[in-house]
Amino acid sequence: MKEKPGFWGGVVTGLLLSLTALLIIFFGGSVHNFLLGRGFTPSGGDSLLTSEVKEKISIINNYIDYYYLDYQEDNKSGDTPEDRAEGIYKGLVASLNDKYSDYYTAKEYSRLTESNKGSFEGIGVTIIQNEKGFFEISGFASEDSAAKAAGVEIGDIFYMVDGVYVSGMDMSDLVDKVRGRKGTSVDVVMLRGEDMEQIEFTIPRQKVEAITVSSNMLDSETGYILIGTFESITVEQFESALSSLKNQGMKRLIIDLRGNGGGMVDSAVKIADDIISTGVVTYTLDSRGSRRDYNAETPEELGLPLVVLVDSSSASASELFTGAIKDYGSGTVVGTATFGKGIVQNIYPLSDGSAIKLTNSRYYTPKGINIQGTGIEPDVMVEFDADLYQKDGTDNQLEKALEVVKSL
Repeated sequence: MKEKPGFWGGVVTGLLLSLTALLIIFFGGSVHNFLLGRGFTPSGGDSLLTSEVKEKISIINNYIDYYYLDYQEDNKSGDTPEDRAEGIYKGLVASLNDKYSDYYTAKEYSRLTESNKGSFEGIGVTIIQNEKGFFEISGFASEDSAAKAAGVEIGDIFYMVDGVYVSGMDMSDLVDKVRGRKGTSVDVVMLRGEDMEQIEFTIPRQKVEAITVSSNMLDSETGYILIGTFESITVEQFESALSSLKNQGMKRLIIDLRGNGGGMVDSAVKIADDIISTGVVTYTLDSRGSRRDYNAETPEELGLPLVVLVDSSSASASELFTGAIKDYGSGTVVGTATFGKGIVQNIYPLSDGSAIKLTNSRYYTPKGINIQGTGIEPDVMVEFDADLYQKDGTDNQLEKALEVVKSL
């Protein structure tokens, strides 16, 4: 039998650390002591790490150590002691059965932090995993995307990156290979079209400023702002767009949040502050009943007729923004019912560079409404006509929003 005492000792340690982390989840009053290295002291109640739990962990470990056949010898599984310990941490958070809670490795958390800032260094593409499991280009991060300039097209599929086949990678592996220091380049082979034609590109990496806001004048007096997500960079982009539209003679505004899955609460609150006067934009209540208010602090209001356009994919930060506009009567909501995510997640960084994201509170509109599972009902309901859009590009929801905002 192949002995692996060092590895399985690490697994046991990982399990014990994981159970300690679970205690942190349940005894939130001691979280900060743990994160600051001052130890963990339960705030009360029965300890989860009982002698029975410790004994069962030890028994399971002994069975694995004695009987498990380590048959994977191709080194493709990434099963180092560290990888397996990370899997334990992920599994622990996954056991909460909360799709919004997660564990991030140090690499994943670093990448998440970079993305939330709205800038990163890479080739300037957005990637999805399509229904066939292929990694497909779904869009470009900016108009001057290096990939777009090199000839990459939406719908292209990653085949090889720097001589390595993409098959077998997960999304994070691919992103790590594509991103890199500005000024370096990456060789990629893409598959294009039904014939899966192989096309080779050498693409320089660049600093990418993600575009989260776009705007234009729909007519001589009606401005339009699309917010794709709420990130830290979104506030500056929104305010720049708003200023530009005002300079073009805007007298009414449509803010389009369709497809906006949310993002950073603080960013949504700051943008709401540009619309409404002072007051509570949203507030949260955590598991201990502690309330936190997020306030609009500047007295200036938009002072123009406003429509907020939403659909079933408008979620989280989009909904708290929409809820504030609706509760204060600062605009009219048009479209279909929003997603219904009235809960908030916080990310807690750990000392080794990793982090955990946990659902920790519910948020409420200024009038005290929590929309978890229900969403926000528009003032004017209009379903999107996909057939009409495919026929001649007519966006019937936007046309209705334009009709409504002109009547305000």
